[in-house]
Amino acid sequence: MKTKIKKKRFVILPAVLGFFLLLFIGAAEYTSQSRFCGTCHYMKPYYQSWKTSSHGHVECSVCHYPPGVRSFFRAKVEGLLQVGRYWTKLYLKSKPWAEIPDESCLRPGCHEKRLLQSQVKFKKVVFDHKIHLEDLKRGKKLRCTSCHSQIVQGEHITVTESTCFICHFKKSEHYPQISRCSHCHAQEDLISRKTSRFNHTVVFEKNFSCNKCHSQVILGDGEVPRENCYKCHMQQDRLDKYSDTDLIHSTHIAAHKIECNQCHLEIQHKIIKDIETIADCQTCHTGFHQAQKILYAGEGGKGVAHGLPNVMLEKGLSCKGCHMFHEEAGGKLIKSETLISKKQACESCHGSGFAKILQNWQVSTEKRLSQIKNVYQKSFQEVSRRKSSGRDKAKQLLEDAAFNIDVVERGKSVHNMAYSQELLQAAFAYMGEALQLVGSSYKPEKFLAATKDIPAPCSQCHAGIEEINGEIYGLSFPHKTHIVGQKINCSSCHSNAKKHGEFTGSKKECAACHHQDLKKDCGSCHLLQKRLYEGGALNGWEVSKDMMAEAKVGCDDCHTQEKGQILRPDASICAVCHEESYKKTFENWQDSYKKLRIFLLSNIGEKRKEKLSEKEKTLLTEIEQTLKKLDYDGSMGVHNSRFIRDLLTKLGQEIKLTGKK
Repeated sequence: MKTKIKKKRFVILPAVLGFFLLLFIGAAEYTSQSRFCGTCHYMKPYYQSWKTSSHGHVECSVCHYPPGVRSFFRAKVEGLLQVGRYWTKLYLKSKPWAEIPDESCLRPGCHEKRLLQSQVKFKKVVFDHKIHLEDLKRGKKLRCTSCHSQIVQGEHITVTESTCFICHFKKSEHYPQISRCSHCHAQEDLISRKTSRFNHTVVFEKNFSCNKCHSQVILGDGEVPRENCYKCHMQQDRLDKYSDTDLIHSTHIAAHKIECNQCHLEIQHKIIKDIETIADCQTCHTGFHQAQKILYAGEGGKGVAHGLPNVMLEKGLSCKGCHMFHEEAGGKLIKSETLISKKQACESCHGSGFAKILQNWQVSTEKRLSQIKNVYQKSFQEVSRRKSSGRDKAKQLLEDAAFNIDVVERGKSVHNMAYSQELLQAAFAYMGEALQLVGSSYKPEKFLAATKDIPAPCSQCHAGIEEINGEIYGLSFPHKTHIVGQKINCSSCHSNAKKHGEFTGSKKECAACHHQDLKKDCGSCHLLQKRLYEGGALNGWEVSKDMMAEAKVGCDDCHTQEKGQILRPDASICAVCHEESYKKTFENWQDSYKKLRIFLLSNIGEKRKEKLSEKEKTLLTEIEQTLKKLDYDGSMGVHNSRFIRDLLTKLGQEIKLTGKK
């Protein structure tokens, strides 16, 4: 009997032990799987963010425990212990704190080659893993989870920029800041049109400091308030270690995964678009420059609903970015320095020629302000002398119109040309409404908002171009007539294919429209040709009248028409009125002009190799401009052969005298 019982024990006991062993192995295997982690309610947010992250295919235990057999069994055991803590509610007293050792990240098959990689791109900055993990930063050792943390709700192991800023911009008496812009912002990225809206080539060539334009880009000090320690610690002996930063960092960062933001106040590094913050002048002159502020910020005007900030404000450029020159002001007793803006300020960043845009803005605004102020004066008189039920409302509308006009005039439209256009257009609309309310018959000429007719990319810089009259081929070119009146697109005459804004139009394209009206006075367009033919002032020279002009020979006597087109005459046209030999005279005039022109340009080129004074250099430039004008004439000396021959001879003598002492 006893033998049978012993035999049963030998059978049952191993079976029970085997059952519990299998149960233990099964439970350990199940509890170490990622899906098990999500069964606890406090783990669900982390589990959901893990599922949608780039690590969603990696089991939790792979990251949260280092590689090796010991860690394998530790993961199994701790998975079971987590179950016990959950059902006994011990987690309420001590919430689980997950950590990820560097060995897990750098294990084979994961990121083991990360340290071998050189620089990588993180958003718009350059980052090197090796120098962050192997070198001490400000005397502190970092680990992978110092930057790849879990402090952003809904994201799993993500890089949080605020962590970077605490390390790079925190001021310390013991360690220097790592805040040089070039640490993160590579030069090649800042001069590339693909990665930077502004080409910073000039900035690097002239060695400008970044804060010349970008001010107040760092906000906050990253301090650690003592009360933050009470979030985790209540023991006095630990709280007494508050000032021992080396111990605190080695314990919280190197030994354990505590996010920097748990202790440090936030430091922000970003472009500030608040003009009150970046306007250095506002520090002393509170309440001044209000009109400039409205324009630069693109908000605060009357009747313009949407904000339209200056693109430079959007990039965080402070007032000193343009107001970079000192000017002495005051009387005998009081002298002060004021930062003013000049054309060199534009060209110091945008390159040579950009000051012309500034000049065009100023000219355009002066014209438009002159027009709208005249309309305002007449509208004010109309509203004031009329008695009607709508006069009070009309006066309010005129006040709003006056406000917009004053902002543009006092605030200087160059602070935001596009918004200035909107404000003046809104002012004009207010005046029109006011005149209707009082029943006035005064109908001011329409104030054209031509900026709306300019393609958006062009209008950002060339707002107001419709008020500018240019010159091409020696002809006056009014932009308003073409852009506003004829709705001709900028790209019809300008191209960015080779050079930004390069003029690619031709005389033939111009003539296709302008020669349709054959009754039109030729001189209204061809001012240069008229001046040469009929006489007058030209580049400081007094042109004598051509002998054929004295004989009352008109343009259409030589420039004949054929099938509605005006033809450019050749030598045969002379034989219509003169002897056949005049053909040779025509050709001689043109040949003489060509030879003299080539001779002069050759001499100018030789003279430029010599050591010349600034005055002599200017003289040579003026001579070149005169030759260019004569080229635009197009007749090669025929419109006034005697004057042009004498002029070229005199210019040759002036060139010869340069460089001689």
